[in-house]
Amino acid sequence: MVISCAALAHHDSFRRLAMTTQPLALPRPAAALREHALRTAGLRSHRAHVADWLRAVDVVSIEQLFDALGGRDTTSTALLLAEHRRGVGLAATVLLGAKAVMLSSVARHAPGDSLEERFQVTVDAFLSRALPAVKPTHKHADAQLYWITLRTVTKLHEAPLCSAEPSFEDVAGEDVHAEVDTYLTADVLLDWALARGVLVEQDHRALKIRFGGDAALPVREVAAVLGVTENKLESRLRRAMARLREAVESDRDDLDRACVEARWGRVGADAFAGTGAAA
Repeated sequence: MVISCAALAHHDSFRRLAMTTQPLALPRPAAALREHALRTAGLRSHRAHVADWLRAVDVVSIEQLFDALGGRDTTSTALLLAEHRRGVGLAATVLLGAKAVMLSSVARHAPGDSLEERFQVTVDAFLSRALPAVKPTHKHADAQLYWITLRTVTKLHEAPLCSAEPSFEDVAGEDVHAEVDTYLTADVLLDWALARGVLVEQDHRALKIRFGGDAALPVREVAAVLGVTENKLESRLRRAMARLREAVESDRDDLDRACVEARWGRVGADAFAGTGAAA
């Protein structure tokens, strides 16, 4: 069945709206967390902070602020992250409550014997790793909160996430790595680029040889394996890397799906597409 882009966008928008405005549909620990955050934000002692935040985000109620934080409103997320860094304790509480949908989604991948235990592990990961790591100025702060929390809880399992080395940032560069999840490996990135037509077979093979082992090989060694001159290979790799970085920056959502699929298979990628990284 073919679904038009407009219909899909409408469906996705409706789903996101439903998730952020119907907290009772959340699993019990997530719904309780959101309700606690709403009650805490409504206390008289917090009125000044809340009033300032509502004005800054241009909303009229704390519920609307929660909805903005639970979606893709980077402005509201940046504001609360900045307040958290200033030492305003309420900011973390509000972010937790507003991100209850996202936390509930990530909790499915956390270790634990019960729903409550897995959710608590996820909350701890969000507070201890994601909040301190994501800068308010990051242009994809919501996605980063998601990915860092997800990466943290999955690393708590005994099984390694991926055995392929080196990691994604070794290939794409630290500036690009900051925009996506850090457990994406070089193999996943290069295979994704080949499938999308960003890299041709020769480039893909050269980059696999260079970055597909325990450590990146010098260009001269790769050139020797391929039987080409070092200068010719350097030129080819430079052009391929430029195309690769451009593709990562222009289609990050598709790369995110590839990352999830590599970790959990197609079902996980479909679930990611349904919940969204920034919910």
